[in-house]
Amino acid sequence: MSFVQVSFAIFLPIVFGVWLVVRRHYAMAGTWLLTASLFFYGYRQWWVLSVILSYCLVDWLTGLWLQRTQHRRLALALGVGFNLLVLCFWKYTPLVLQSAATLFGWTSVQLEQVASGNWIVPMGISFYAFTGIAYMVDVYRRVVEPEINPVRFALFTSFFPHLVAGPILRPAEFLTHLKPGQMPTKPLDPAEGAFLIARGFFKKLVLADSIAVAIDPFFANVSEPSTAGVWATPYIYLYALQIYFDFSGYTDIARGLGLWFGFRWPENFNWPYLATSVQDFWRRWHMTLSRFLRDYLYIPLGGNRGGPLRVAAALMATMLLGGLWHGASWSFMLWGGLHGAFLIINRWWGTTALHGSLAALTGAPASAWHWLRIVLTFNAVCLAWCFFRLTHLQDSLACIAKWIAFDWDKAFAGGSADPALWTLLAAYGVATFAARTMTNSEPVQAAVARLDARPLTSGTVWGASLGLLALALLLAPGTQVQPFIYFQF
Repeated sequence: MSFVQVSFAIFLPIVFGVWLVVRRHYAMAGTWLLTASLFFYGYRQWWVLSVILSYCLVDWLTGLWLQRTQHRRLALALGVGFNLLVLCFWKYTPLVLQSAATLFGWTSVQLEQVASGNWIVPMGISFYAFTGIAYMVDVYRRVVEPEINPVRFALFTSFFPHLVAGPILRPAEFLTHLKPGQMPTKPLDPAEGAFLIARGFFKKLVLADSIAVAIDPFFANVSEPSTAGVWATPYIYLYALQIYFDFSGYTDIARGLGLWFGFRWPENFNWPYLATSVQDFWRRWHMTLSRFLRDYLYIPLGGNRGGPLRVAAALMATMLLGGLWHGASWSFMLWGGLHGAFLIINRWWGTTALHGSLAALTGAPASAWHWLRIVLTFNAVCLAWCFFRLTHLQDSLACIAKWIAFDWDKAFAGGSADPALWTLLAAYGVATFAARTMTNSEPVQAAVARLDARPLTSGTVWGASLGLLALALLLAPGTQVQPFIYFQF
């Protein structure tokens, strides 16, 4: 099930309504939320429940084993190994078979069918695999105590708002709040939750899906004669906006639902396209994945310890594996490798005398240098997005070529020339700027809490949220709703 399906509009009121009735009965509330989450995940594909329940069982047992055994490294290795092997089987079998068929010249019909898309990857498997790995490593490091209750652990892994596309939660952010005496019995900041849900649906249904309608034909035919001479730059920029609105929209909805059920989860995005370096970008983009890669991969690989070559190797290995985590295509590794190269260059640049001189600028020159860094970073990120969006190397290279060489008569052709789309994006930008100005750039949590504390402005918050949700439904493109981009990961 997806947040944007009609079935979810029926599912959510029932789940929330029953929870409001049973929320003060600890066992009933936990069992109900787990049952609803498993229904949400297994909707129309009940066989996937065997995958996630296997993860829950093995990770839970591994946590208990880590507490009782003297062979802690062996227990951790087996637990993490299970998570990675199952993930690799479901996610990378088509890539392995396709690569083997290409390498050895195999022409088996069965291999071609698997490689061509008949293989089904369980939704969200990458996210709950990483959640389980984080749990086992934290138990191994004695950061948290192992969970003794299998129902609580299964709820931690499978709770429907964050299940399919995160945020990637650590035990201290969710699991510890499921214990007796800690389990929420009422919504937490429902006004903020309503605003986040409404904003998330608007980002997804109106902004991301409208962009998809405009750019999908170009990317589907980027190597074909029909797009000869078309300028790729506006399409690449629009894709950068699409994936941001799509993924941050999902995160807004997930965090808003979490608040309605009494849980506050970490932010996942912080204005990533205003980053002044690629390193800064990864502090702002998919932040829960960034910290996972940092704490459970980059630091164990050596992190900032050692000489420049060792640090560069750790960075590159982390980003290559992070790229491959996103999907069964070598293009994702290229995407990760580009970011790894950018990060290495970023570290080298930070050691130069010129960087120090530019960092010491003040006034107008400092402002100009600040915005130039934002422009350079954004374009570097967009260059990498070409390999993320287009999973065939030939298409990615054709897109980059059309970024540089194009026909001025076709510069803005097709969807990129739609004035309604640009007007919509400009209006959203103006509205966002106005809202930040009116709230003095307060975080959403602080701004909504301040407004919700007064009867008049509280009604305004709820009215604005309902109005934004209504606009999302009214302005959504008339075509079929697009699935969330990160559902494929």
